[in-house]
Amino acid sequence: MSGRPPRLVRHPDAAALVARRSKLLAALRTWLDARNFLEADVPPLAPHAGQEPHLRAPRVTLDGLPGPLFLQTSPELALKRLVCAGVPRVYALGFAFRGGRDELSTQHQPQFTMLEWYRPGTRVEELVEDVAGLVGAAAAALGVAAPAPPRVLTLREAFAELAGLDLAPLLDGDVRSFSTSARRAGVDGACDDDDAPTAFGRALVARVEPSLTRLPGLVCLRDWPAFGAALARLSPQDLRVALRVEAYLGGVELANGYVELADPDEHRCRWREDAARRDDPAPPWDEGLLADLAEPGLPECVGMALGVDRLLMALLGARRLTDVLPLALDPGV
Repeated sequence: MSGRPPRLVRHPDAAALVARRSKLLAALRTWLDARNFLEADVPPLAPHAGQEPHLRAPRVTLDGLPGPLFLQTSPELALKRLVCAGVPRVYALGFAFRGGRDELSTQHQPQFTMLEWYRPGTRVEELVEDVAGLVGAAAAALGVAAPAPPRVLTLREAFAELAGLDLAPLLDGDVRSFSTSARRAGVDGACDDDDAPTAFGRALVARVEPSLTRLPGLVCLRDWPAFGAALARLSPQDLRVALRVEAYLGGVELANGYVELADPDEHRCRWREDAARRDDPAPPWDEGLLADLAEPGLPECVGMALGVDRLLMALLGARRLTDVLPLALDPGV
């Protein structure tokens, strides 16, 4: 990306894109409304933000206020507070924000449209069904062919089939052995002194995700390593993996969901670990959510976030996000 300031550019077919996006948003809402979800307006500005090491919540300073606010990287924190308050099926459909050099590219915009929903559940399979239903409804609204039924792979299966790598050593804590195998498999940059998340991420990006473009329809990767659990529960059958699933369509990373972690003490522990892994100061924690997790508590639920712009891009076969946005920041590439 060049050093010049970003420009807001209009797509040549902006009017047609507005019409298509309107149909898409209506279809998503109709699908959720028919299943008794309530749409919630959640604040995009808050005095706290998520702790994910790879995400940067843009900081905003407003005249007259004593401290900064943060544009939210997703509606997750606010929606979980509403679930704690007794809204069992809830969604938000609107803008989310990301800062940082990598958030303006052919596949990223610092402001984008996100759909996130929560509902009662205890299995990632329920989230796979939700994504398949929403994608099918979106395809019908746009007049394009619906994708093939979802194919679900565990991360161990995906690494073995698509990268020729056994994930078991990494799950067992033997990072050096996994990195050695990754180098032999052609993963550039794999180092013996990588930590587990770095070693995993290198192989995922270099070998697994590029291979997903060859698989038709939705592909859902489940059972992520425990060190990549984020705020998902660990599997009671295998504490090495988390009850987390990611959905891809045409190789495009589309959605990420969990069987939600409800323990406030474990939340604190994971947020502390995330903050320690950041290379910049972490934003303040959402103490209100931690209090709500303690009392009244978070019911058993599943939740998922889906990138709406990426969904449109994948369904239309577009190569860049700017191909499906009426107005967008020019990535300069």
